[in-house]
Amino acid sequence: MSAAAFAFAHLAGLAGGLSPIPPLALALVLLAAFFHAGWNLVLHETPDRPAAMAVAGVASGLLLLPFAVLSPPWQVAPLILLSAAAETAYAVLLAAAYHRGALAIAYPIARGTAPILVTLGGVVVLAQIPPPLNVVGAVLLLCGLTLVGLAGHRQGELAAVVFALLTGVAIASYQLVDARAVQSVSPVAYLGPVLGLQGLLLVGWLRGDVKRLRGSLGTGVKIAIGSLVSYVLVLFAFQQAHAGQVATLREMSVLVGVFLSRSQRTWQVWLGAALVVLGVVLTAL
Repeated sequence: MSAAAFAFAHLAGLAGGLSPIPPLALALVLLAAFFHAGWNLVLHETPDRPAAMAVAGVASGLLLLPFAVLSPPWQVAPLILLSAAAETAYAVLLAAAYHRGALAIAYPIARGTAPILVTLGGVVVLAQIPPPLNVVGAVLLLCGLTLVGLAGHRQGELAAVVFALLTGVAIASYQLVDARAVQSVSPVAYLGPVLGLQGLLLVGWLRGDVKRLRGSLGTGVKIAIGSLVSYVLVLFAFQQAHAGQVATLREMSVLVGVFLSRSQRTWQVWLGAALVVLGVVLTAL
């Protein structure tokens, strides 16, 4: 799960000029990156990932319910439904990727695929030629994803690579929807119904298996808390620094995820992850 406002804040920040990021904002973003990578590590190591994501979605929806009550987002109800569907696909695909491969392989690919899809989509669909620096960023992103993907293939984790790529497609999909929605409603109020509905859809996908859900209760709550704390930290960082800087610097979570991974990490994985982070930053400038 990623916060609904991230993509919009990123897009909104591109129009302004860049200035050095304040130390407090940098600290908040880096802490958010650790929380984001941390809950992914928890998900990767849990035995029943779909059930954990279902619990996390429902728990997140309940935790954010007061914001939806105070500032109802129902004028964007169709977007809530679309985003929840994409978030559900994201959860299922991410769980499948983590089931088949190491966190150090699946996490960078899942995180890095969405930005490159946005860049390529602008060229193919909208015929928008990106600035040279964005092109360099896209090339670095592709190189980084290729290095990590090849490392996964050599480790016998090709299926994880494929599912991680599909996860990136799901991320790009719900970010596109969310970017439109949060122009009209409060991001926090919007996020609650999206994640709550995602959780309910996953419960339905599990056919309401109470035993699996009960067994994943603790893990799911940890994931919900980790993802929401990461989101709140980024919101505070938005108050301190340029939105585009915050949204791109949080991609440092890719390197944090590789660092936290329990699996063997080759130099190709480290270099690929670093190129993914650098590529994301450059495509945002």
